[in-house]
Amino acid sequence: MKEKELNILLAKVIGITKQAGEKVLSFYGQDLVVQNKNNNENTPVTKADLASNEIIIKELRKFNLPILSEEGVDDADRFDSDLVWIVDPLDGTKDFIQETGEFTIMIGLVEKQADRTYRPVLGVIYRPVTKEIYYALENGGAWLLGGDNKLQKLKVSEEKTSANMQMLTSRNHATDLENNVAEKLGISKIKTYGSSLKACLIADKEGHLNFNPVPFTWEWDVCASDIIIYEAGGKFTDTRGELFNYNKKDPKNRNGYLASSGSVHDEIIKNIEGLSK
Repeated sequence: MKEKELNILLAKVIGITKQAGEKVLSFYGQDLVVQNKNNNENTPVTKADLASNEIIIKELRKFNLPILSEEGVDDADRFDSDLVWIVDPLDGTKDFIQETGEFTIMIGLVEKQADRTYRPVLGVIYRPVTKEIYYALENGGAWLLGGDNKLQKLKVSEEKTSANMQMLTSRNHATDLENNVAEKLGISKIKTYGSSLKACLIADKEGHLNFNPVPFTWEWDVCASDIIIYEAGGKFTDTRGELFNYNKKDPKNRNGYLASSGSVHDEIIKNIEGLSK
């Protein structure tokens, strides 16, 4: 996709995430009715998730491209399209319910490549509580637009010694394997964060690695993070070291994910493999 077209889409998507974010905040702090999705994974959904999704779907449909959304009905037209939106209208629903402030809205755009895989060419992550917008375009770098409208280019840490690194783990989805890998690498600094903020903080040098080895995340959980980490100079793969291929019939990430600043990415994968046996 041409750079000019991507920049036009980016401006529109940023506006859409802000609009959805304001709607989400209108529910924040309320006594919400929480339901669990029928997917046997104890995944909660609230009125805020659904209201955000309604806004995003309505606005994205104006571009006449298929949409794969966590809260939407799957659109079979996506398999015949060169471009597909991938949406998480409220990433970190448990954090939203717990009122940690660490929830985001994520929109990614993937494009079919010459090898027929789909890779992200645009990603936007909006944090409604702080009004921070993390975004990236293919070959355009990764950026943070702060709530004060200051623009900052994102670049991952150049730290190469694992003992000096900080691992970011999930508040609600941490695993024993993460602690075992940290111990193996000599990492003592571990901090918990919610949602896709972990990827954003790695892109902004505030962390060095985050991974989830279990097959319970989906394409919409990682798409926008993928391109932001990549354009900031880091690495984002599954836990076998393979780049993600998006717009699959089964959008579940069967081999988890690994986001890192890059220097010890391969070593982490070896440790995940060894400790998983």
